[in-house]
Amino acid sequence: MQFKGSRHLVDSEKTEQAWSRWVVSTKGEAVRLMIYEYGMAITKAPDLEGFREACIRPAFTDRSGASAESSVRDVVAQLQDIWSETFQARAVVWRMWANHVMRGLDRSTWDRDILEPPRSQIANLLKPADLPAERQLAGLSRSSDLALQVVNAAIEDNKRLKATWKAHGERLENLEQLLLTRKRTIEAILAGTRLPSLSDVIDPLPALTNIEDIEHQE
Repeated sequence: MQFKGSRHLVDSEKTEQAWSRWVVSTKGEAVRLMIYEYGMAITKAPDLEGFREACIRPAFTDRSGASAESSVRDVVAQLQDIWSETFQARAVVWRMWANHVMRGLDRSTWDRDILEPPRSQIANLLKPADLPAERQLAGLSRSSDLALQVVNAAIEDNKRLKATWKAHGERLENLEQLLLTRKRTIEAILAGTRLPSLSDVIDPLPALTNIEDIEHQE
């Protein structure tokens, strides 16, 4: 805020005595109270426009002037960084909260609104975040379920291996029975066939007549 007399702005850094003298000197005169939205350092229209461009308006907007997707993602990330340990929600709810923060397109208010608790229409869509103990229990439960699945899979593999081993054992047993059957067959053939003794076998060579070779005589 700053006072303005007839033509000139009044120095706002006066001492208490100087203010007293100024009040006395302006008795009966019209004095304006100038209120600057963004502080006394911005007193001219070009300065105000430059400040709005640098600090107020969103860095990225679409053709309609609304905040661009990149700005929405940035605000969502900031909301999650600050509030994820307090609330949990689906992605669409975080975007709704971000759009609510960015509704005025005044970037200077975003940081403040991000730190404030959500409005009722957003809070109704949020759920309390899991406590550390609950997260640990949930992680332990997931680990136990995974370990149980691994053990069950190993049991099933062992069953299949046993079934395969049993099938191989049955094949070996069948092969052994087949060989025993052939053995008994050969033994039966041998038992039913009487071979002569060596003394009864006559060597035919001495009784053969040697025929003279006349074809090769000269």
